[in-house]
Amino acid sequence: MKKIFITILISLSIGSIFAFIMFKNVNKEVELVLKDTQTVNFFQVGVFKNAENADTFMKNYNSSIIIKDKDYYRVIIGITKSEEATLKLKNYFTSLNIDYYVKQENINDNNFLLKLQEYEELLIKSKEETYNTINQNILKLYEGKQS
Repeated sequence: MKKIFITILISLSIGSIFAFIMFKNVNKEVELVLKDTQTVNFFQVGVFKNAENADTFMKNYNSSIIIKDKDYYRVIIGITKSEEATLKLKNYFTSLNIDYYVKQENINDNNFLLKLQEYEELLIKSKEETYNTINQNILKLYEGKQS
């Protein structure tokens, strides 16, 4: 009886140790995935079911891209993640009398997020005359990510 009790106790201890190690590893992986995901703001000016209509509408803007989202084609004129850059583009687009909707998406592409951050730093330090050029580069970067 004593041998069975000791065997059960050892088995439970070993099982508990393995369960703890597995839980700890899974928990770390979940944390890494969550840390890598950041909310990004898309300045959307139109949503279309037809790609040709989206393409025609897109030509109304100096800087824009089309993003396919399930069955829809979204015309995007800007992408930001920081509050300061978002505010700058909001003011810029408002000054151009552009009606837009800010759509938030979670992005987990670290390479894109790092480059976006670099462009945003430029945008924040720049004058309004350069916003369009910086914004075009951000849009091209995201468009290249989609290809």
